[in-house]
Amino acid sequence: MCGIVGYVGRREAAPLIVEGLKKLEYRGYDSFGVATIGKTLELDKHKGRISENAQSALRLKGK
Repeated sequence: MCGIVGYVGRREAAPLIVEGLKKLEYRGYDSFGVATIGKTLELDKHKGRISENAQSALRLKGK
């Protein structure tokens, strides 16, 4: 299954996106990716559950 979470605003985006992905995780996700835009585009993607790999995604800077 596929699910998409997005955020546009002034706060740091990664924590909000990760929280949204965690709420969709029950649907059987086996991979995820998070991208943020600050001075550059930052991308973090993983195979596995968000609950097991969220720390690297939370390090992304950008809004």
